[in-house]
Amino acid sequence: MKTSIKTFILLSILLLSGCKHILDIKPIHSMIPKSLEDFEAVLLGGYPRNNFFIKTEMLTDNVYINFNADGQPSQEQERWFTFSSMLTAPGFQKDPDWGQLYESIYYANTVLDYLQGMKVETSETDLYEQVRGEALALRAFCYFYLINFYADVYTPENLTLPGVPMPLTATDINTNAGNNVRTPIGEVWNQIIQDIEQATVLLSGKRITDRYRFSSNTLLLFRARVDLMMGRYESASTYALQVMGNYPLADLSELEARMTRNEGIKSTLAYNYGFVDSQMNREILFFTGGRANGNMFAYETAVMKPVEELLNLSKRYGELTDYRQFIYDPFEENQTIAIKTGKTVYKMYARQDLLCYYVGFKASEAYLIYAESQARLGQVAPAIQTLNQILTSRMRKDHLVQLKAEDFNADQALNRVLEERRLELAFDGGLRFMDLRRLGKPKIEHTYKDARVYTLAENDPRYLMQIPLSESENSPDMPLNPR
Repeated sequence: MKTSIKTFILLSILLLSGCKHILDIKPIHSMIPKSLEDFEAVLLGGYPRNNFFIKTEMLTDNVYINFNADGQPSQEQERWFTFSSMLTAPGFQKDPDWGQLYESIYYANTVLDYLQGMKVETSETDLYEQVRGEALALRAFCYFYLINFYADVYTPENLTLPGVPMPLTATDINTNAGNNVRTPIGEVWNQIIQDIEQATVLLSGKRITDRYRFSSNTLLLFRARVDLMMGRYESASTYALQVMGNYPLADLSELEARMTRNEGIKSTLAYNYGFVDSQMNREILFFTGGRANGNMFAYETAVMKPVEELLNLSKRYGELTDYRQFIYDPFEENQTIAIKTGKTVYKMYARQDLLCYYVGFKASEAYLIYAESQARLGQVAPAIQTLNQILTSRMRKDHLVQLKAEDFNADQALNRVLEERRLELAFDGGLRFMDLRRLGKPKIEHTYKDARVYTLAENDPRYLMQIPLSESENSPDMPLNPR
């Protein structure tokens, strides 16, 4: 989020400083907003600022540890990579990611509470609807991550299982500070849908060009994502198609010019030019918090690396046939440096002087949602046709491979879509961890020091991140997740 945005908080009304425990939320400032512009500033200050999802990649099959790198994994990285039962440090009761998401929900609820009773002039209607719509979108966004990290997956048999605490007003947060309960999974997902629907109506027709804020187009993709994960494939297809109509895929052939310059293939993506700086940038609908250009998986000798399988997926049809190979291939000829660099290098983001945030939503996800939904509905032809649209954008023109629907049955088409999804959305928005959960929680093995293998078993309870001890200790009806 832009650092120039002022942040406010309503201490005098909500008395945060007097509460010992409010879902790990801490007060920030004590200025009291009065105008719609003030509430807009409150809301913008509440968008998540940390990389609350990127560590989940260490729970997936997308990363490995390069022991030839210059550094060593931190203790925190060790806990995540080895599937520790408790991912927070020993003796540390609070979970910063849980706290960040609930802090954002608090901001959203605070704005919604005060807008509800606010008298608005006709001239302010558009701004009122925009601020209210964004607040609802932000709340839905945070609950989406909380329910996908800290509760079980959405299935008909899981709807009554414990979800996450779901305060819908700022008053709820204060009143129930020491008596939080876990709202059932089905209710949380239904609230997410309700918030998205209301927000979409309010933001429709509003011109929001800042991609650090929610817009109606972003919400269409958000709804498609939610419907996909809820198994509502007809609805997911409908919303994905709307996004596809508004966002054509990028033409990445511009990278050809960079490939043929004097610096050669290795420098196609350089110090200040990453994959998201190419025409790919036009596909990005929404950036989310955290310093993406300094993430733990990036650059030459960082210890955490994307696995070679991602690189190989970009070389299915041969060397330098897919532009995405540049994200994962260091093209390093010096053997000493190559060993330190590792087999893959994550070059989605360049090392830029300016802040560079993670991709939260991008257009290609809509194409993949549509393709997957169609495959699951048994519609092979549109699924493969959509995959071909993606390949046309991502592959070099002289090496383009067009898939033929007649070569696939429904199961084969689905597997091919999921393969493409893994490559295209790797490291975006924590989606790989969510996908592994909804795709059956498969067995994952990580090799660590002294070649010791750590296993996340099939359907392992550790596919649910643990509720912070700070919550269960302050709320006796707050059960922990099984271990």
